[in-house]
Amino acid sequence: MTQLNFLDLVKRLEAHQVAGEWPQMLLEISNLVIAMINDPRARGLVFGSLEMDRFCLAAGEISARQLGQSPSTAYNDHLAVHVTTEVYDGQGGHTLALKDVIRARPDLTHVVLVTNLHDRTLPLDRFNRDMAQPVQVLAAPALSLPDKLRWLQLQLAALKPGLLTLFHHHYDVAAVAAAQPGVAREMAYFHHADHDMALGVYLPHALHVDCTQLSHHKCRHHLGVSNQVYWPLVSPDQGGRQGHEFMRDGQLLTCAHGSSNKFLAPGRYAYFDVLLRRLTEVGGAHVHIGQLPPEELQNFRERLDAAGVEASRFQHQPPVPSLWHWLRDSPIDLCISSFPVQGAKGLVETQGAGLPVLIQQSSLSTLHSTRDLVYQEALWWETPDDFIRALKAVTPELLAEQAYLSRRYYERWHHPRELSYALNNPRRTAPCPPVRDTPCDTLALYLR
Repeated sequence: MTQLNFLDLVKRLEAHQVAGEWPQMLLEISNLVIAMINDPRARGLVFGSLEMDRFCLAAGEISARQLGQSPSTAYNDHLAVHVTTEVYDGQGGHTLALKDVIRARPDLTHVVLVTNLHDRTLPLDRFNRDMAQPVQVLAAPALSLPDKLRWLQLQLAALKPGLLTLFHHHYDVAAVAAAQPGVAREMAYFHHADHDMALGVYLPHALHVDCTQLSHHKCRHHLGVSNQVYWPLVSPDQGGRQGHEFMRDGQLLTCAHGSSNKFLAPGRYAYFDVLLRRLTEVGGAHVHIGQLPPEELQNFRERLDAAGVEASRFQHQPPVPSLWHWLRDSPIDLCISSFPVQGAKGLVETQGAGLPVLIQQSSLSTLHSTRDLVYQEALWWETPDDFIRALKAVTPELLAEQAYLSRRYYERWHHPRELSYALNNPRRTAPCPPVRDTPCDTLALYLR
């Protein structure tokens, strides 16, 4: 990534603002954020920018003025509008979290506005497949970035929602620029992109919603975020596993799940290197749930063959419609949390289904992977040697106890009633789990 000069960037944006060149402002800010999230060294170090959020709002204000818009004085308080960049089916934690927020307010009519910045074919017709009450989902047509913003502004001006929530991707300048003061009676920014640079972190007139205790702690104590609340990640309770026989025939069956970026991101220890040790040094088999690039799978299978590992001991399962259902009904004994980057929403479903967890305590950053997101007694590792020792030490009795503790943690912190409480009480927040004071090697993080 070419080194950027912050002051030069600010001067360019200020010049665009003075000239009323709001489309250029949007494009430059978007390019900046995309560059940051594609720079491995920024992950876990750069989270947001007060200046960039200010420029987004300034661009949106110029556009709104040209459209003849002004803040509303009357709102449809029965209506909640949720702005997102894309929606997914069967995976994508923030889409699942959006659905959970909608479920927590059954008293409201809900509309989802999708900016669809990449003009992809999205599964809009499947959004309501698991929703008790139908939700209207509207996607912006194929337009330029400035016109995406204007489409969104016109939609919000017509709807005048009582509640507006922002579930956009890190770089969605249209979503942030449209979130002008007064477009809704109440506004909430859902900070799901919490380990990367994201626009909207410092919106001054919105509730800043953190969905993990890690992000809540970081934003409060290190980033100086105001108007902060905590809405826990939850998942509808689909029942814990019953009658599972751990390590049947003395063999350990492990799994890992998540999107490929969580396993292929730069980290101190590579997923496939550690997994090779797991299959060569510990008996049993491993199932990977989720998409992986075909070339990565082929390369790993060749490494297994070279190491003399029977091919059937590694199984690849494409994404499943319901991770919770799949895990609950599976023969899996132990879930290995994704690394180098953990998946917070997937961990909620894993614990809800009542599976034991082995999680990495990253020495780079707790926002990569940390024990804080699972039950206190969970198995954990820091180095590959720790990983192998933990696997070799498990017994059926230990796993059964771990399964009970895992399900209990879900019931205490991640049951839907916790999110319902947060959205429906006057303070709009819920109790937040504690965090450990874990060291972070910032030099290792930067030079990884």
